[in-house]
Amino acid sequence: MSSPADHLIEVVAAARLALDEATADHAEACREAAALLGRIGQCQARQGEITRRRLAGEHSQDEANEYAALSGDLAVLRELHGEAQARAEASRPERQRAALARAEAGLSEHQRSAAFEQVKEHARAAEQVYMQCLRAVWEAAQQQDRRPRTFGEVFRIDQAIMNLCRFNSFQGLEIQR
Repeated sequence: MSSPADHLIEVVAAARLALDEATADHAEACREAAALLGRIGQCQARQGEITRRRLAGEHSQDEANEYAALSGDLAVLRELHGEAQARAEASRPERQRAALARAEAGLSEHQRSAAFEQVKEHARAAEQVYMQCLRAVWEAAQQQDRRPRTFGEVFRIDQAIMNLCRFNSFQGLEIQR
C-alpha cells in the first residue's frame, strides 16, 4: 500500500515524463518545419539562378522546365511547411508544463503539511510528558504532611503557558506573527 506522498511522487514523475515526451514531439515537429523551410529556400535559390540566367540571355528549355517544376515543388513544400508549423504549434508542451507545475505544487504542499503534522506530534508528545510531570508533582505534594487544595498551591505554572491556555495569547512565547 503506497502512502499519499508516494502517490504524489508518482504523479510528479508521470507529469515529468509527459512533459519530456511532449517536448521531444514539439522539437521533432519544429525540426521538420525547419527542414521544409530549408528545402523551400533551396528551391527559391535555384529559381533565382534560373531567372538571373534568363535575364542575362542564357536560358534553355531544360531550365524553363526546371523552373516550372520548382514552382510546383514550392507550392507543395509551402503547404507541407504550413502543416508542419501547425503541428509544431499544436504540440507546444504548455499543458504538460502546467500539469507538472501543479503536481510539484501538490507534492510541496503535502511535504509542508507532513512537516507541520510532525511538529504537532512532537508538541503532543512533549505535552504528554509535561502532564505526567505535573501529575508527579501533585502526587508528591499529596504525600507530604500538608494537603494542598489547588494545584497552584503546589506548582506555579509559567505565565506564558497560562496566557496561552486562558487567552489563546502568544505573549511570552517569543513567537512573531
